[in-house]
Amino acid sequence: MELSIIIATRNRAQSLAKALDALSQLAISFDSIEVLVADNGSSDATAGICDMYGKMFPHFKYIFDPRPGQLVGWHRALPESSGEVLAFIDDDVRPTPGWAAAALECFESPDIGLATGKIIPEFEEKPPLWQSDLVLSNQWGMWSALWCMLDFGEEIIEIPADFVWGSNFLIRRNALIDAGGFHPGGMPKHLFHFTGDGDVGVGRLVEQNGFKTLYHPAAAVAHDLPAARNSSPDEIQRWIFGEGLVTSYVLMRRLAAAHPELKPEDLIPLVAETINPQEISNIGRGYLKSNSKIPDDLQILFNTCGAEGFQLHQEHFKNDASFRQWVLRPSYLDIDACYTHPDLVPAET
Repeated sequence: MELSIIIATRNRAQSLAKALDALSQLAISFDSIEVLVADNGSSDATAGICDMYGKMFPHFKYIFDPRPGQLVGWHRALPESSGEVLAFIDDDVRPTPGWAAAALECFESPDIGLATGKIIPEFEEKPPLWQSDLVLSNQWGMWSALWCMLDFGEEIIEIPADFVWGSNFLIRRNALIDAGGFHPGGMPKHLFHFTGDGDVGVGRLVEQNGFKTLYHPAAAVAHDLPAARNSSPDEIQRWIFGEGLVTSYVLMRRLAAAHPELKPEDLIPLVAETINPQEISNIGRGYLKSNSKIPDDLQILFNTCGAEGFQLHQEHFKNDASFRQWVLRPSYLDIDACYTHPDLVPAET
């Protein structure tokens, strides 16, 4: 098998159907690809959608695991996949017909470990004007973390691993395994503090291991943005709060690596020496233009939510030994071994 396409999903059957329909129209032989859907405990029509669309593919697997979080979907599907190239995509994206062929083309050179392509936002409604302040540009092109938009032009170019995101995450199998797999990704609201640096974290490790990262414009996906997500301050609050959680997660892992002689609980006093209050209050502002004119209520969210997420993560790290073990795990590949915290174990039914 050349390519394994992996979709982690939960209770978004309608979006998943659109994604699978798009995959069924790929301009590639289906004998060389497989599709795996990892269901993190859906109670909607997800299983039925998979039963229907699964018949369209000669190689299709549906995996159900009620444990929460993207990490479960990613790492339950990984050992069930067989492709040398792995494509992790979200259930709200629709790959273009040439996406799979371009994905495989990215890895023709053995020094390429990661790849991505265009991520094109498709809005249910026109976004508010202020959101243009979250569309940034750099030497490669344009991007927006809020929209999960990426447009680095029409040429195949080498880029930093930080721009390979879960909406369109292409990786060489051995590079992922050598990096120890993904770090924790998205979590349900009541477990949000278990979030880590997910896709970006493993991308950085792959890069540190000597692999290069490629952008291929033809490896493109459309990303559906519903009106509720695109115009609600709640989405900004969730997003920036999550950045605070991730900042703390990354910091504690770096401190643990730099001070292996210390017990995890003894890392807490080092936090104030490593990151200052101004840096904490600025969490998330790197996604805004420097001269941003966003509305006052959103400005308040940017000024407060990142710090709130950071402090919540710090409190759990300080007070919960099992949480410290979760944050500092060297690898999350073995789901059974790392999903031991009582809050992550589904209740018996």
